[in-house]
Amino acid sequence: MDKEEKKKIKKKRLSSGVCDYCWKEQPLCYICANCGLTICQRCFIENQKMFTRTGITWVCPNCLNWQTL
Repeated sequence: MDKEEKKKIKKKRLSSGVCDYCWKEQPLCYICANCGLTICQRCFIENQKMFTRTGITWVCPNCLNWQTL
């Protein structure tokens, strides 16, 4: 992978968007690179036990793909 491809992947993982849990436009969301599920930071923190155990990686509840934070 070259640097441009890495930047595109990184941008997909963290950006603004509409949260799939609270349905609000949020400035900071975690985005699953596999299926596109979007989780805002507030919902992620409130439901942290559902998504992560280590605080370094999280599991997308939609496709069960592991993502890094």
